[in-house]
Parts: sequence; structure tokens; C-alpha cells
Amino acid sequence: MKRSLPVLLAACSTALAVPVPFRAWSDARPLPSEASFATKLPSFAACGSADFDRSKLSPDVLTGYDNLTKLVASLKADDPLRATMEKTLEQMRGQLVKAAPATAPTIPTSLAAAVGNAQTWLEKNEARGWQAFTASPDAKSARNASQAALAAAMLGKPSAALAALLTAHKLDPHNPETLANLGGVLETLGLPGEALVVLDAAMKLARSDVGAFGWSNTATLNTNRGLALADLRRWHEAEAALSSALQGAPMLAEARLGMARVLTCQGKVAQAARYARTGQRRTPPAPPAVKPPAGAPGDADGVSEIASGKDTNAVAHLPASFTFDLSRGKDFALPNLKLPQTLKDAVVLYDKYEKLHADLHARWEAIRKRSEEVEAQLRRQPGGSPVVQARREALWQASLHLNDEPTVKRLYEAQVKSSLAVTKVDADFSHCSGGCIADDFIRKARTPEELEALCHAAMSTQNDRWRSAMHSHAQNLGAYLKAAYRLETALAANYSDPLWHERLSLNAEFLATTEFMGYVSDALHWAHDIKAFSCYESPTTDTSDPIAGELVTPRADPCKAVYDGMSLSFSVSVVGFSISCDAMSVSAATPGWIGAFGSFSQSFGSKEYTVTVGIQEGVSVGVGSVSAGATSQQGAYVSWGKDGVTDAGVSITTGAAVGATRGSVGGSKDLITDVTGALSGKWSFIASPGGVK
Repeated sequence: MKRSLPVLLAACSTALAVPVPFRAWSDARPLPSEASFATKLPSFAACGSADFDRSKLSPDVLTGYDNLTKLVASLKADDPLRATMEKTLEQMRGQLVKAAPATAPTIPTSLAAAVGNAQTWLEKNEARGWQAFTASPDAKSARNASQAALAAAMLGKPSAALAALLTAHKLDPHNPETLANLGGVLETLGLPGEALVVLDAAMKLARSDVGAFGWSNTATLNTNRGLALADLRRWHEAEAALSSALQGAPMLAEARLGMARVLTCQGKVAQAARYARTGQRRTPPAPPAVKPPAGAPGDADGVSEIASGKDTNAVAHLPASFTFDLSRGKDFALPNLKLPQTLKDAVVLYDKYEKLHADLHARWEAIRKRSEEVEAQLRRQPGGSPVVQARREALWQASLHLNDEPTVKRLYEAQVKSSLAVTKVDADFSHCSGGCIADDFIRKARTPEELEALCHAAMSTQNDRWRSAMHSHAQNLGAYLKAAYRLETALAANYSDPLWHERLSLNAEFLATTEFMGYVSDALHWAHDIKAFSCYESPTTDTSDPIAGELVTPRADPCKAVYDGMSLSFSVSVVGFSISCDAMSVSAATPGWIGAFGSFSQSFGSKEYTVTVGIQEGVSVGVGSVSAGATSQQGAYVSWGKDGVTDAGVSITTGAAVGATRGSVGGSKDLITDVTGALSGKWSFIASPGGVK
């Protein structure tokens, strides 16, 4: 069966000689505090529910049990209510044991027995699907069966993947990658004993330690093995396996979540909360400061940092450059505003300031009104997949936390400080609570003539101070808005959805208009004070010269796949996968035999899994009229949970300089090149206990 790989590499405005980093959508997630995870861990770990079968109970019953578990965990040890609630929880657990007693997991005595049990499970739970697969062409060769398993896993059908992997193993019994993936599937489907035997067999056969993305095969195998050991309540062995996995591949968030469960069940809640928190993102914290990864899989010492409590870098929001393409932001320049050299200049400029302020306010009002219309349209817009919605919301959150960004924060603080300096000069003259400059000369003046002279001298001196403060503030405000506007429009350029793109573009325009209007307001207020005190010479005739340059707020284009440096699309068997900008999809052209299998559902509790796919080293991918050599670290991953795709990511690293620029390629479809057979054959199925909800 022909399997093609269309790969989209977008040429950015700079050459692609610089490696494009690994991008994980989960890295854009905001993280709550560790303390907030501590109360959720008992329900997540389900340490005390091994004696009843969660898959046989209704969601309502399980929710009640989990909520009570959380409540008990949140009570202090000396709280009088805790003893009563613990007794209630124990009684409820007893009722659940009677209603759905769990079958103690057993460990098969051999690999053949484990494989046999797995096939029996399929024949019992997925008889129609098993028959459909064995009759399909994909069951005729080990390679086809392995690729079929990949397709099934990417569609959220682990039971279909199990059928294909069992067949692949039968046809090629000494393939360690097949066994490692089979073990992960068995763990996900609730067969930990069989999974452990299969994974131990894979460990003995391991040939290569480099898998998709360059992640260690041994590490992914140990992740699956650690989770299986945890389901068998062998906590210490599970901890050792998961710790080894993280040492080999710190990017394995699945192992961090597994550690959170294992440590919770050993009473190490503080440590567990730390792992639970960092497990919400793909990339681990990297000392001494968070830096965008340049294709490398994170911090080699990430495990020790997490375990030792030095988790200072798992900040609530990572810098936008870590998770988004910021190459397409637009330049902004603060317009020059004419400032009064003398008091009579201020009086001449007053009416012009007033008109400019009114015009800016009208512009501000139009932006605000359009923003409200866009918000209303977004509320009526059909919701996309949860992971796409989360990606779009993460971009918006990055905009809301704009002033915390490393490239903006210092500039923001500087302009706030200089703005306060302008206000102080104005306030010191006549708007202070006591001892103003005006109060002093009014008290000293003995005649109207003397009052006018003292007023003119004092206000002229203060005007010079005010002009100096305004010039300084203009420099700081201009630098801040240049960085902030570029960042906001760069974030907007990550949206392909037109409404989300306009929403964030309007946000950038609103910021620029508001800040410039505030600067003009400072000038208007000072000119008003000068005019009100009337201690100036008669103004000269006004001229028609403009008092300010035009306020220009350019928009970045919406994101397109051919412009996005992290776009990737491929197909395997009947499945198509694509990820770019703010969109991601996994679809099947015709489900074929896969459609005969049930989907990943709540019957598997909170469990999730991740599928990674690699691309061949040295494959040439066309970019305009040139090509770039890809490395084996290229590829994509997708994570599935009971509610659908929960995370996705891509890595595209080029090994050759590409001189094409965005302008030179326009929107040309020539950039999209079909590459047949470019999948490396390396893929991994990684089990996960799921995120801490």
C-alpha cells in the first residue's frame, strides 16, 4: 500500500539555516500552583480504589467517590471533620467493592501467554474488529501491520492498534519496537500484567536506543513499564523505572505524570505535586532560566531539578517565544508630537491637542466597538476540537500577559516610571495636596503685576521641566510600544482563524491608540493649565502645520501553512495528520477495518497515551527551488485522552541553509511537496496516566 508524506516547510522572513525548535502545544499551558495539585492527587492516583473496577461503575458514582476523596485530602489531620469523612469514604469504598469487585491483575508466566491473553481480550471485547483486521491486506506483512497500528493509534483506537501490533509481532517476533509499542497499548487498555511481560521481553531485544524525535527507545519503554508496575501496585519498582525514563528523555511528560501517581501512593504528596505540575507541559523546567529549546530535548538534569524541589522555572506562563512563531510581527513607531517651547506656544497648541485627542478617542471607540462585535461573533462560532481551542486561547493569554514577556517587561516598567515623572511635574505646579509651586508665588505676590511676573517665571521654568520629562517619556513609551506591538502582531500572525486573528490584531491597535492618546492627554492637560493661569504673552498667529505624525497600526497577515515554520502534514495508511498555526487535525479518508473497533472512551478512566512519528534522516523536502535535508529528529506527536486529542507537537530541523524568504514564495503551492516513503518507520506508543484534572 502506498503511503505518502506531504511535508510543508514554510520559509520565514529569515533564512531557514537556523534550526526551528521543537514546538509542543502543551508548553503554552498556564500552570496553577503546586498547592492546587496536592488536593487533586488522591483522586488522580486512585491509590485506594484498587479493590473495585472503575470501568464497571457509572461516571456519576465515580465522580461522587472522587470528590469525597478530594475533600478528605483537603482536610487537615487535626480537623474533627476528617475522621468522620474518612469513615464515610471507607463505607463508600466498601459499597463500590460489592457493586464492582476488581479482579486482581495477574502476571503471565511467559511472553506467549501474555500475547495469548491479549488476543483473548480482543476476541472478547472487539470480536468484529479483530475479524475485520485479520481479513485486511494490512495483516499480510509485519511492516504493513505496524503502520496500520500507527494509523489506528493516531485515530484514538488503541484496541485497533492492539490487533495490528499482535499481528506484527506474530510476523516478526524479534522486533523490540513492536513489543515496546504493544506493551504501551496493553497498559493503556488495562492489562498491566501482560504489558509488563511484553515490555520485559522488549528490553532484552532492544537494538537501537534512538526513536522518533531522537528520544530514547529505552526511556519510552521504561515509561510504559513504570506505569504497568504502578497498576500492579509495585510502587518502588515503578518509581525506579519512571526515574530511569526521565533521565533518558526528560521530555517524557507521561513519565512525570506517572511519578506523580507513584509518589502520591507512597505518601510523598509534596514531591508528587511538583511532578504533577510539570507534567502538564511537554518540556521540563530547565535551569537556570527558561530558554526556547533549539531542537534539543530539554534539560539533561531535569529529573534532579524536579525531584529536589528546584522547580523555579516551571513558571505560570512561559515566554511566548518558547511556544509560538514570533517572526512575523509588525513594526510600530510612536508619532512625534509637537511640544510647546514657550507658554504662548502651549496656548496655541491647546485647541490642536484637544482636536487630536478627540480624533484619537473616536478611533479608540471604533476599535472598542469592533472588538465587541468580534467577541459576539466568537461566542456564536461553533467550537473546534478542545486542543485547537486551547491553542487559540493560549495565544490570547500570551497577549494578556504581554507586559510580563522578557522582551517587554523592562521597557514597560521604564515607560511607567517616565509617565509618572510627567505627571509629577504637572502636579507639582498646581495639583498637589499642599505646598505647590503655584501656592508659593501666589502667597509671595503683593500686586497683580507681581503675581503675573512670578507666575510667568515659575510656569516657564516648569514648562522646561515638563518638556524634558515628556521627551524622556516619549523615548521610553516609543521603545515599549515598538516591542509590545511587534509581539502582539506576531502572536496574531499565529492565528489562521480570521476572527481570532482580528481579535488579537484589534488588541494591538487598541494598545497603541490608548497609549498615544494618553501621551496627547498629558500635553492637553498641561496646555490647559497654562491657559488657565493666563500669565503668558499674547500668542502668535497659529499655523496649519500638523502637530503630530500619523498613527499607523499595520496588521500582520493571518497564518498560512506555507508561511508557518512548524507546519507538518503526513498520511499513513488511511489516516491524515496535519498541524500548523492554530490548527491541528487527525482524520481518516475511509476508516476501513479501523471503523469496526470502538474508540478510546471513558471506560479507560483518566488514561491517555501519546503517539510519536519520525521522518527519515536525509529526506529532501522542497522549499521553493531549493531543498533542505531533514534529520531524524523531525516528526510529530499527538496525545489522546477520553475526550479526544489533548496535545500535539512538531519538530522540523533543517540541515541546509535555505535562502527563500516569505516574500519570494508568496502563497505558492509549489512549497507543498509530496514525499513518498519519507516516514522513518520509527514510531512509539507511550502510555500515560492522564493529566491531573
